[in-house]
Amino acid sequence: MEGVIERLRPLVGLTARTIMGVLFGGTFGFLGVGIGWISFVFFGARSGDTLLLLFIAGSSVGVAGGVSLGWLNLDGNSGIRLVAMGSLLLLAAAGGSWGGYQFGSVQDVPCCATADVTPITYIVIGAILATSVVALVLNLSYRALPLFRR
Repeated sequence: MEGVIERLRPLVGLTARTIMGVLFGGTFGFLGVGIGWISFVFFGARSGDTLLLLFIAGSSVGVAGGVSLGWLNLDGNSGIRLVAMGSLLLLAAAGGSWGGYQFGSVQDVPCCATADVTPITYIVIGAILATSVVALVLNLSYRALPLFRR
């Protein structure tokens, strides 16, 4: 029985970190969208492109911060590794939010009914998916490196 528990421990850890990253990322991502909206209103911007940029930037920063918080491991990490991981997650979140917007913007058919989910939701979902996948791949590759060095 102990052997089974020891084999499942990494899987349970990865699953828990992925779930926590998705939850933190979603919460902070929608908070970032809200901050982007507040910035748009209070700074007097008028362009729809500026609003989209603020939505994507706010969502990207929020999701990257939330997912990195879910995957944060304070033991044995150097500052360079944390900054590199944060930068990579921020790039993945920006790409995921842009991809989510591209997907969500075509869901609304002009002739018929409107979509139930707004493109803002797709922006955050795209950022969460891309960032969580990148964080999972980074963690798996970091765990697999000692196996290849033997």
